[in-house]
Amino acid sequence: MDILSLLVIGPGGWGDEILWGLCVTLALALATFPVAIVLSFAIHCARSSSLAPVRIVGQAYATVFKSLPEILTLLILYYQAQAVLSWLVRRFLPQADLSISPFFAGLVALSLVISAYGSEVVRAAMNAVGNGQFEAAAALGLSRARSFHKVILPQLWRHALPGFGNLWVILLKDTSLVSVIALSDLTHVAVIAINTTREPFLFYLAIGTIYVGLVTLSSLVQKVLEGRASRGFTAAGGQHA
Repeated sequence: MDILSLLVIGPGGWGDEILWGLCVTLALALATFPVAIVLSFAIHCARSSSLAPVRIVGQAYATVFKSLPEILTLLILYYQAQAVLSWLVRRFLPQADLSISPFFAGLVALSLVISAYGSEVVRAAMNAVGNGQFEAAAALGLSRARSFHKVILPQLWRHALPGFGNLWVILLKDTSLVSVIALSDLTHVAVIAINTTREPFLFYLAIGTIYVGLVTLSSLVQKVLEGRASRGFTAAGGQHA
């Protein structure tokens, strides 16, 4: 049998499974990234809070999740957090059986890790915008919330997009870690196919090519978004940024 026939879609090939694994990988990344962005802003606000307890919690969050290996965060959340939650639920509902799905565990674990780094992206972007913009908006009579939405956020995204684009690429690659908790992503499907067919080079090459394609496409989308975000801003010398 032709070795490439193992990659076809249909009976006798693994194309269907690889396509499903790609869908799971993209679904996990697309579900995680918005959560991570929101958490990034929340953690930045906590880290820059004037309240010491809130500031300490924000700093501890960022330090812990930047220090722990991603796979360890995933395993702790999936196994230990599940055990703790099950124990708590059984205290009130003895017959209940609580379980955390691998997809949800992956979403939460990756959101925690990416947001820890994302808070640094937000901090750097806020510093690039500067407090003067808030002061100028306040002088025009805008509220703090309206100032952020109308004045700060458009400028903030221009500075934050490169950092968030890099985090998106990291997230895409880190989704492969969920294979250790049996979520049928690209890597997990490839391991099953390799164990069945004994063709590691073929399937590792196939999913490697898919990941390269995803990252390349993401880079192109990032360039388009950065161009749109920079529209209307002018750098020194009168040239468009």
